[in-house]
Order: sequence, then C-alpha cells, then structure tokens
Amino acid sequence: MAFDFKYDWFTHRIPVFERCLAQFVGKKTRGLEVGTLEGRSAAWLLENILTHPESQLTCIDIEEQPNLAGNLMATGQSHKVDVKIGYSRDVLVQLSPHLFDFAYIDGSHSTCDVLEDAVLTYRRIRVGGIIGFDDYLWNDPDYNEYGTPKPAIDTFLAANAHKLEILEHDYQVWVRKLSD
Repeated sequence: MAFDFKYDWFTHRIPVFERCLAQFVGKKTRGLEVGTLEGRSAAWLLENILTHPESQLTCIDIEEQPNLAGNLMATGQSHKVDVKIGYSRDVLVQLSPHLFDFAYIDGSHSTCDVLEDAVLTYRRIRVGGIIGFDDYLWNDPDYNEYGTPKPAIDTFLAANAHKLEILEHDYQVWVRKLSD
C-alpha cells in the first residue's frame, strides 16, 4: 500500500525531529500528536522513532482526513495508533497525566488554542519528556485573524521557564520537561 499525501509541510523538519527525539528510537515509547491532518508526521514517527513493537502514538485532530487511515495503514504499524477526533482541548483533558514520553503540537494556529494545547499537553507529558511546537514563526495574514502560535509559545515558555530545558528555538520550538 502506498502513501497518499497531498501536502508536505513536514519533510524539511525531519532533522529537528531526529535530533530532539533520538532518545526514543527502539524504546517502548508513547507519543502524542496534536494536529494530524493526513498523517505525514505520524507515519514518519512510526517508521523512525516509535520503532519498538510496544510503542504507541495517539493522534488528535478536529476531523479525520479521508486519506489518514490509508496513510497509517501504509506504515504497516497502524495497530500502534489511536486516532481521536475532536477539539484538542476536549480530547486532551480525557487523557491521563504523565502518560506520554513526547508530544508534537501542530493543530490550531490561533494564539489561545496553542496556549491551551501547550498547557494541557504539558500535564500529560512525563518528567524528562519532550514537547515540540511547530510553526513558531508562522504568520499568514490570510489565516491569522485569531492570532499566531508565537505569543502562545512565548507565554508558555515564560510561565514554565524554571521547569523546561529548551532544545530547539527556531521555526520550531522543542523543550524537555524537567519537573511538574
């Protein structure tokens, strides 16, 4: 089965993913993805990071794209994935605290939504876990009527500065959770 991807906003980000998530390769790991779209990053995570047979990935998106299931199936590892459909704020509060080893946040780009995703995700990450934020510098006037990710990520980083180690701070921001 072949992948059916219509967009590629991910491939050029792979070096950052490799650098920030290398510690999880081959280990039993639980990952979380907020904003899955058609599953390009999820497929890459399954094939390159979540390689242990017992690793799992939880994907959250507001709606399931028609090609998502097929793309996950094409990895041969769709049994490791739990796709949850709904607003991230509603789904995240249903997940247990300290459940995940890493999370990648790339859902809504509105300032308030990104901040809410950051706070709710932080509570679901184990101490020592990693959180990645996409689109820190994104600013498209055609789509940013509700703000951009940058002020939300800056606020989250400032509020938790004493509990985070910054691993990457460029177009993406990646942090390690040092404490609760």
